[in-house]
Amino acid sequence: MAQQNKFAYRITQDGDKWHAEITRRVTARRTSVSKQKKGFDSEESAQIWAKDTLAEFLANQQIATKRKADKRVLRNQLAAKAEAEKIAAAALYEKKRLAAIEELDQQQDDETE
Repeated sequence: MAQQNKFAYRITQDGDKWHAEITRRVTARRTSVSKQKKGFDSEESAQIWAKDTLAEFLANQQIATKRKADKRVLRNQLAAKAEAEKIAAAALYEKKRLAAIEELDQQQDDETE
């Protein structure tokens, strides 16, 4: 299975104008355009714009991915802390409940004697 880049650029010609597109591979058979600019006078200028924009686009994607990963780590830590507090509260409740039942049993034993 060949590995392809998720993002790439494509240069097309329409008459005497050139168009540049930043494409994203959605599936193996389908791509979508993430960013585009039309009306370049030459293929070279379209290619320069596409390369620069692709590099900037990928840098922004990496920053966003890191930011989301940091938020996910924090969210998972808070969820783990909340789960631990919930388990501790349940254990404390159970301990108090058993102590209360034992105290009631003790009082009933004292009354029957």
